[in-house]
Amino acid sequence: MEQDAKIYVAGHRGLVGQALVRQLNAQHHTNIVTRTSAELDLTEQAAVREFFAAEQPDYVLNAAAIVGGIFANELYPADFIAGNLQVQTNLIDTAYRFGVKKMLFLGSTCIMPRDAPQPMKEDYILTGPLEETNQWYAVAKIAGIKMCQAYRRQYGFDAISVQPTNLFGIGDNFDYETSHMAPAMIRRMHEAKLAD
Repeated sequence: MEQDAKIYVAGHRGLVGQALVRQLNAQHHTNIVTRTSAELDLTEQAAVREFFAAEQPDYVLNAAAIVGGIFANELYPADFIAGNLQVQTNLIDTAYRFGVKKMLFLGSTCIMPRDAPQPMKEDYILTGPLEETNQWYAVAKIAGIKMCQAYRRQYGFDAISVQPTNLFGIGDNFDYETSHMAPAMIRRMHEAKLAD
């Protein structure tokens, strides 16, 4: 990406979004655009199109998603599938329509079948049942990956997806009810150490 390119980082307050912004800053990119969910509701197509019309980003890095652990997925399945489908559909389609040069879509390893052979390969996607505890999120992420592939095939839009593995780090969610396993275990160890 060119140093002066306008780069929109969706989901800049999340774990991956924060890391992307830190890395872009470290590489001396000076035209990074961000919006909080209060400033821009990515589930609202008209709002997303207005934002793109005003900002005209050159690149889009989509780390925005409704995320959570097993407990949150169990409680809010409709939010996980519908909300994520809306966000990624609005971003991918609008980025294409506004001539974005390249888009990065952040997938998830939960898209892999529950009993996928190890080590996992991309070819295993959609070859078996998903893990039931996060299937709503997984289905939405699979749709986003396929949408990137479809827009690339039909329109030549440079949309790519990556599937990070178990993420944890600076800015993570350590809440027992909504976090993933790694940060919950880190919190548990930290609290045990403090209790000693």
